Amino acid sequence: MPRSFRGNDGFTLLELIVVIAIISIMAMLVVPRIPRLTGTDRGSFVILTGIIARCFDDAYLKGNTNYLIVHLYERGTELGEYDEKIFSRENGVSVVTMNREGKFVDSSDRLLSYHRFPGSFRIEEVLLAGADPVRQGSVFIPFYPSGASDNAVIHILAGGDARWSVRINRLKKEARIIHEYVGFE
Repeated sequence: MPRSFRGNDGFTLLELIVVIAIISIMAMLVVPRIPRLTGTDRGSFVILTGIIARCFDDAYLKGNTNYLIVHLYERGTELGEYDEKIFSRENGVSVVTMNREGKFVDSSDRLLSYHRFPGSFRIEEVLLAGADPVRQGSVFIPFYPSGASDNAVIHILAGGDARWSVRINRLKKEARIIHEYVGFE
């Protein structure tokens, strides 16, 4: 019977070294690319549009009003009566609901928790129908139990010079990404 089928032999030291060398080479090629996949502007757009779609679903399925809070890159100075923990955030998005005491609290859904974007993905301003553009602070966009929201456009400066718009249509779950800054049509 051939030597390899006897079952008493293990791997030789040479075989183990070759396998470890191959795994090491593969790791050296793959590991440096992981942050690029998760930290890119494309990844930030995926996260933003995913949170918007999940906010629609969550409000509709649970029958409550969710508020997408867009935290602009330039933080506002006036917090007013709101919770400083939530409204002192910058360059990101949060989803909050109102509790029985009338206070805003972060959503209990882990997928809707606060997400801060990298500095290369700057949320510059938010346009709401019938209002002036907001360029600092935080902006509320309500998502209603009926499956609707308010129309909004989020302007984002990506990579220092690429201007993008994310349009939220009041009756569509998926936000639309548009190259260049746009307003309402």
